[in-house]
Amino acid sequence: MFSRRSILALVNALNFRTHDEVERFSIEFELESVISGQWIKEKETSITKYLVENGNAKTQSGAPFVVDVVEYLLRDRSNCANTKALENALAKDGYELTESSVRKSLPSAIPLLESENKLVEILNRRGLNVAIGHYEQAIAAHGRGDWAAANAQMRSFVEDFFNQCHALLSAGSGTTTQQRKEDLARTGFFASQYNEFLNNGTGFVEGFWKRLHPQGSHPGLSESADSSFRLHLVLLVLHHYAERLDAQLA
Repeated sequence: MFSRRSILALVNALNFRTHDEVERFSIEFELESVISGQWIKEKETSITKYLVENGNAKTQSGAPFVVDVVEYLLRDRSNCANTKALENALAKDGYELTESSVRKSLPSAIPLLESENKLVEILNRRGLNVAIGHYEQAIAAHGRGDWAAANAQMRSFVEDFFNQCHALLSAGSGTTTQQRKEDLARTGFFASQYNEFLNNGTGFVEGFWKRLHPQGSHPGLSESADSSFRLHLVLLVLHHYAERLDAQLA
């Protein structure tokens, strides 16, 4: 349900300051036999590991265990740490905090975590190390709320990905990013029947690239919401083309 990054941010937000606080948490969730370690940080690590492995298990409330922990956190916001890192991590996963719980900000049919895992797997297998570097920096910047840096790294990620597709597929002699996209279209990597690249600025890939390079102000748009939207869009679109690349190289 949540990524490891979100679970880490959730445990950090619990802000355990004393062993008694950890003990009360363990009693609340019947984790006395699970939490281990001498120091509070060690105990937090054991909680994190347990949530990673068991966070989706349904509890008596009928909700996943990790949701119960979020609600435990929100019962007394005065005792929890700043939740901004948690909110940013959840936004990447397609969730948002409410006053008392968490809810999806995207339809459940959109498989964000699955898309991300498959995308990263293909990037690693095909040796797209520069693209991976840009992606990791985008995720890190998004997590700390540095929206401008996150957006910039997402653009660099997309640009390098398509450049590497061009190289791996020996698609042509183009030297600029635009020329390489045109080569990919000519060789059929971009599907003409789906209007993916039309060479006139109106194709899907062309519109996608423009959306990552908006100019001017955007009154009423939250920087957080816009950056999260771009991140979700990049994950879904590049996962689609990464699978196509992988299939053509097989």
